[in-house]
Amino acid sequence: MPRSPTVPRSHEICPARVHCRAFHTTIIHFSRLLCLLIAFFFIPTGSAHAASQLWLPTPAGEAWKVLQGYGCGSHNGWDRYSLDLVSADGRTRGAPVRAAADGRIWSWTSKSGTLILDHGAGFYTMYSHMDSLVTTERDLLLTRGTVIGTVGARAAHGTPHLHFTAFTGDGPAASHRRSVPLAFGEGYDLPEVGGCSQHGGATLVAGGQIAGTISNGVLFNSEAELNRWYSADKQVVFNIPAGTRGFSQAWDRDPNDDAPAFADADAGYLQIAQAGEGLHTVNVRFWDDSGQAVVATYGPIGYDVTPPQPVPAHAPIALVTGTPATIQWSAAGDNGSGVAGYRVYIGSDPNGEADWFTPAPQVAAPALAAGQYLLRIQPLDYAGNAGAWATVGQIAVAG
Repeated sequence: MPRSPTVPRSHEICPARVHCRAFHTTIIHFSRLLCLLIAFFFIPTGSAHAASQLWLPTPAGEAWKVLQGYGCGSHNGWDRYSLDLVSADGRTRGAPVRAAADGRIWSWTSKSGTLILDHGAGFYTMYSHMDSLVTTERDLLLTRGTVIGTVGARAAHGTPHLHFTAFTGDGPAASHRRSVPLAFGEGYDLPEVGGCSQHGGATLVAGGQIAGTISNGVLFNSEAELNRWYSADKQVVFNIPAGTRGFSQAWDRDPNDDAPAFADADAGYLQIAQAGEGLHTVNVRFWDDSGQAVVATYGPIGYDVTPPQPVPAHAPIALVTGTPATIQWSAAGDNGSGVAGYRVYIGSDPNGEADWFTPAPQVAAPALAAGQYLLRIQPLDYAGNAGAWATVGQIAVAG
């Protein structure tokens, strides 16, 4: 990838009218000095500039909301023009993160789950709080839309989200970093408008269909990504090689037909809802020009429309005022995608709800004033299904 050009040496940039080869020592020194001054003050050093196009790093076709925008909260330093993104109507934790532009892996920081891609000419994109990463291979070229990891909560203070920043930097170490206002190829322009959490609450939908996957010559396309769970029906479209005799299709098994169920056809589709709840794989059997049967697969894909089971009741909890404490409860059950975490409410409202999230069945509760509190919990699964809020137990805080 192109990088900031190296500043030419002084003897390469002396103007034609400056005679670097003077006839005596004083002129020689003067000419050299003049050349160095010209090199220092007048030769561009390859200043950084923004990439020509960025695309949203969130899953294609899904609505994601700006949880925190520019100039607010933790976005008040060099990374002022950053976005914290969460799913608007589905699962945030574990959702795939995509490269916003073609670039090379520049750095990975495991403590904060931060990957930085170098797009050349001093321009970078940064993706933080990821739970997992596909690869950390330095300088590996990744094309736009490539899945680079999954959304998590590393160093995110308990709330899973994707922190995204585009910035410029100088030199090999990307020093003097400066974030830039964001605009995306999907048509979203997010300029500086002043104030706190600019563009907060905006809903953004990543465009483009998931890149095709080829298996044994069959091209599969779908918004349903491999190894991910969904609570909404998804379609898997496929195209078999031209000139073949047709195909048969099935979920989770080789159709094993002796002849094509769809003769002389070269395209088809299946709906994941047809397979029912569970983890499923598309199987396509087609016959090539010689009559040989070939099987291609796409999967697994998860389908789960059943919310997690309620959290079991907890015995009364006794705490002391002014003292933080860790509150634990029994894990909820889920027969499909599995429990992704819990929303937690601690207060006096019998119908209280909150956005406080924890992936484990426990929270570090703040110091509470003396009194009686309710512990209410809502379990969430990996398909985006939310169980009912339920009062799990009572908390008594002694003075």
